[in-house]
Amino acid sequence: MPISSVPVVRRLAIISQTHKADLQKRLLSEREKIRTTKHFTTVRNPFEITEQFITKYNLSYGSDEQEKYVEQAKQLLIRSQRRAGLKCMGEEEYVELPLAWTELLLLGVCLGKIQNDSLDSLLMSLDHAPVQAQHIPSLFYLAESVLYWVCSDTAQKPSIYTCEVKMLKLGYLVFLRLFLFHISGNLTQYQRSKSHLHSFLKALSQCQPSYEPYPNILFYVDFMLHTGEIICAIGQTENDAGLARPGSQEYTVNQVLWHCLLSWYCVQNNVSQLSQVTRHLVQLTDKLHSDNWVDCALGLMVLGEAAKSSKYCLQILMRLYFKSQPDVAQQSASPEGRSPSPQGNWPWQLKHIYTTVLADICLHSTNAEVQKTALTGDPSPRPGCCGTDGLLAVLISAGIDDWRLRYSAVQALACIWRGLSRAPLQEGLRNSAWVALQGQLTRETDPRVRDAPRVLEAEMNLPENVFLSEGGRAQAAPPAGVGSGVYGHMISWRLACALSHACLTPSALQLQPCPRPQSKPAPFTSTRHRQEASSQPATPKPTAPPGVTHQTYTSTSRESRQDSRQSKKQIDFNMRTSDDLMKVVEDQWQKELHMKMAEEEELEKEEEEKKREEEKERFKEMMRRRMEKVKKETRPYELPGVYQSEM
Repeated sequence: MPISSVPVVRRLAIISQTHKADLQKRLLSEREKIRTTKHFTTVRNPFEITEQFITKYNLSYGSDEQEKYVEQAKQLLIRSQRRAGLKCMGEEEYVELPLAWTELLLLGVCLGKIQNDSLDSLLMSLDHAPVQAQHIPSLFYLAESVLYWVCSDTAQKPSIYTCEVKMLKLGYLVFLRLFLFHISGNLTQYQRSKSHLHSFLKALSQCQPSYEPYPNILFYVDFMLHTGEIICAIGQTENDAGLARPGSQEYTVNQVLWHCLLSWYCVQNNVSQLSQVTRHLVQLTDKLHSDNWVDCALGLMVLGEAAKSSKYCLQILMRLYFKSQPDVAQQSASPEGRSPSPQGNWPWQLKHIYTTVLADICLHSTNAEVQKTALTGDPSPRPGCCGTDGLLAVLISAGIDDWRLRYSAVQALACIWRGLSRAPLQEGLRNSAWVALQGQLTRETDPRVRDAPRVLEAEMNLPENVFLSEGGRAQAAPPAGVGSGVYGHMISWRLACALSHACLTPSALQLQPCPRPQSKPAPFTSTRHRQEASSQPATPKPTAPPGVTHQTYTSTSRESRQDSRQSKKQIDFNMRTSDDLMKVVEDQWQKELHMKMAEEEELEKEEEEKKREEEKERFKEMMRRRMEKVKKETRPYELPGVYQSEM
């Protein structure tokens, strides 16, 4: 409310009305003068990334003020990297992922090295950050920004650029996370964001033909288009039979992805029904040729994550690909001349994912035998199993017309060779990949396949020492292979954990743990698995009754999810009972281990005593021979009479 009069207090004397009015006018004029002369200025945070700073940075590029803005941009980048939690897997108290992702995307508009470093940091953060529902608004913002950037700027250029490849890879990771939230039913409240995203997807579909010579980049574009159509409800998969998550009416998970999740869960929890689950999975080979290749691609990624620690899952993964080959189908035809079952061949997107998964296993598996099998195949498969195809066999079996498969296989070999450059203990595996890569490039006639390693260089560039702590020591969180200049392996672990938490609901029928041999201690768990298990919510045990057919298995799992609430008390009792049983088993293992150590100590003491006795016998035999030859009872080199004189 404006001030119309200033109260005048008569403290010393009586003031007349005229003097009072003059005094009020004078006070009001002085107050108005102060208000007009005083200026209020807002002070901005110097570390706040704004569009004005980006504009000034780009305008100063190539001028005298460039060094000033580059130093400021480096400080902003370091601050955003710390806020993104690149050294702690995005799981510390000071981490603010939505804000960090927005800042890194804004710095990605800058020209020069800052652009590459910021996009690399953003890619790494989206690769290993936890999957949380509070990130959904920022993910929609990133998706719209990436699509606008690609459709308005990079797609119009005559040749492909490094930033363009990284932006499309960024879009792939963003849409993958959004698709996970769509499966779990967390995107129902974002209809406005979906409508905005729909308009950008129409523009992206027009840019799709420009990426035909690059299958890896085209895969990112196809994945964004297909998952965008599902998220925005542009098209629905009607013929894909699957299992719907309780409480979610938006999406239905198909059987391939479901059984891959069960296989991964069995490997992580050492469940004895792994062979039965994989047997059902092999029976679903025909489902891998359907139009909904997105779910199948996620299933292959989850199964590949399980194969990193289980050679049996790796054999199942390679068997699925082996059975999809047309020549194998022709050999399995009946002798009466009837044609085999019409299963066709995998879509090229699944073939690309298959080669990528094999390369990921070669790079980041902790088992040397699993790494070798993924590269060269399994020379001695299990009885009753078909042959298996490693990465080298896939490259050799690729036909002349299937240039996309050769392109993906060549890129996978180049990824293995570059990724193992800092692993001296895996020099043999790296040399095998190098020899196969050079041999293929020598006899390759397609220029698109020859350019595959060059295109990969834009994807594999990492900022230096991103996994080093503040004191310069290596961080223990990243898994094997970190520091080799390769990223993109943690997203499969996050994918498996998020999907298992969303789709594998508890039920009355529990998967039983596999009995372990009592003579062996508890298996070693890698640092990565321990940290991931602690960061992810506890995954309830799924339904998998042993010894039933595929149809009974599916119907039982549906009924068990409906009765999950009624059997909650029974589940808790079973879980407590199993935990108590495991404690008893662990105590027994410890006792047997102590007993074994005590037995080993006793054996060592007996061996030492036996050696002493043998030394004594040997000395006695030597003295006896000396007595016979020299006729003396003194020891060798002992002067006679010395000890007697001293005594």
